[in-house]
Amino acid sequence: MHTFYVPSSQIQTDIATITGSEHHHLRNVLRTTPGETIRIIDGQGKVYTAEVLGTDTNQPLSQARILTHEFHPKGLCSLTLFQGLPKNDKMELILQKTTELGIARVVPMRSKYALQKPSQNRYERWHRVVISATKQCQRPWLPELCTPQTFEASLVQLEKFSLRLLLISPNHGGESQTQHIKTVLRTVSDPTAIALFVGPEGGFSDQEVTAAIESGCVPVTLGANILRTETAAIVAVAVAAYEYQL
Repeated sequence: MHTFYVPSSQIQTDIATITGSEHHHLRNVLRTTPGETIRIIDGQGKVYTAEVLGTDTNQPLSQARILTHEFHPKGLCSLTLFQGLPKNDKMELILQKTTELGIARVVPMRSKYALQKPSQNRYERWHRVVISATKQCQRPWLPELCTPQTFEASLVQLEKFSLRLLLISPNHGGESQTQHIKTVLRTVSDPTAIALFVGPEGGFSDQEVTAAIESGCVPVTLGANILRTETAAIVAVAVAAYEYQL
């Protein structure tokens, strides 16, 4: 059964209206015909089964009649990834894989060594990547993709997190008390909200590391190997997802 993302504003009583790229995918790619059953998510925990209705080919939309629906509450622990902007298309891979792993929120972050300034078109493409990954792994909740913000603005938000992790390279000097991420995660049994900071290709500057620690972040590593930023982000989220069953 194919899955489609339809915002809750487009679901009225027993009819879902499918528009935009989802309509294109339904009609022109999958060539779904009236009477077929599809799965719909609204990104806010509701999952529907619906029957595709006949549509006017001159209209940029399709409609489906709701047959059943159910609600899936959020988990007890949420993970926010503050990701230093990497170069090229690496952000798309990070968004895709961390969505599959259960991330709740991604904040693209402009730090000292960030290597791109995303355009509106690129940001919209990132949003489509998140929707596609959510559908693919059949998550009922759509991760929140925030607009890019500065490293300093990200630190201001840390009061609402019960656990704050700063991922740094194992060869980063000056932090003799850096621990493995697994050790830190296992000291906190039931965190409600986790913040994970991952730098771009150049990592974080000494000033950024100091500022993050002063704001309550715990410096952690993923071991002795130096990982690419996209690998580090995916592995760190996977470790947290395993520990807390995100």
